[in-house]
Amino acid sequence: MKTSRALPMSRSTVLAISVLGFALFVPALPSRAQEVKSRPVGFLTQTIPAGQTASFSIPFDPDVSSRADAVRRVSAVGATYLDSEGAAWSPGAFSAPASPYAVRFTSGQASGRIFLVSSTANTASRLYLETDGFDLSSLQIESGATGASFEILPADTLATFFGANTPGDALVVQGAADARAADLVQLWAGSGWKRYYFNTLWNRWALDSDTEVDASRNNALLRPDRGIMITRRGDTPLVVAVVGRVLAVPHRAVQLGNENLQSLLATMQPGDTTLGSLALQRSDRVAGWRSSSDPAQADILSVWSGATWLSFFHNDSAGYWQRVGDSGSNRDEFVIRAGVPVFVQRRASATTGVDRTIAFPAAIP
Repeated sequence: MKTSRALPMSRSTVLAISVLGFALFVPALPSRAQEVKSRPVGFLTQTIPAGQTASFSIPFDPDVSSRADAVRRVSAVGATYLDSEGAAWSPGAFSAPASPYAVRFTSGQASGRIFLVSSTANTASRLYLETDGFDLSSLQIESGATGASFEILPADTLATFFGANTPGDALVVQGAADARAADLVQLWAGSGWKRYYFNTLWNRWALDSDTEVDASRNNALLRPDRGIMITRRGDTPLVVAVVGRVLAVPHRAVQLGNENLQSLLATMQPGDTTLGSLALQRSDRVAGWRSSSDPAQADILSVWSGATWLSFFHNDSAGYWQRVGDSGSNRDEFVIRAGVPVFVQRRASATTGVDRTIAFPAAIP
């Protein structure tokens, strides 16, 4: 079974609390039987003032699944699956839409990458993955006796993360009979937003365009490697608290799509960082990041200010990051708060089948 959302220190947990936001780290938990090693545990809160919108992501991994064999090595790789010989997984246990899972690679060529487990039923030793259009066998994932190691992690849906308005699972956000009065959770869909809210008449999550006959959106997936936007419609601030394990390997997010397509990516930084520290212009962070003195020719990174998106580019002539529209000020020290995702816009199209990833700095130095 998946670990309950209400149990602290076992997976990413969300609570509505009436205190000011803060961030801290607590000592590492004792090692679990299936853990390779323990990691520091982080705790972070973010406050969304009444009437405002905030960007949000979780900078931690949840604990590994409590199911058997949640930490394994790859024995074989196919286009859409990985095998782990000797695993004793319950068939279909990781593939239910209401209880999703993800795989985080922790060693090898794919280290830091995260893939969602597909709804195609897993077998005792095979996991089918959502591959973002890639052929897994082309990603040089090691297999066999020294195969890449990976963890199976619980993932979240709107209902598991924000609540389902059932006994023991209260809503974190404000629900309403109409989207105009409810808190909105917005998920980026590649070229626009999908806006969700909890409808208290239908007692389920819904899109703002849904009618009563539409299906429940309770199982809408919150990708752990992506960010979201939350609009607070309540009269008081909403404070969202999350807890989880600090990453042991640098997070690698996938940037896909055609020219100028944007992705809202979680950086997985457990503390505040800067544009200069992210250093996406470095070839070991991003292959082919386009720097230019002309922002119209450069790749763009954008950060939500609380009222608008602030866009930045790396000026290769000046040797530092600038804000689009600035007169040339050095913005290397611009702070990106912990848990704040970034929009990344690449100017050049992605070639089909090419693995385009963004490697963010290691969370644990």
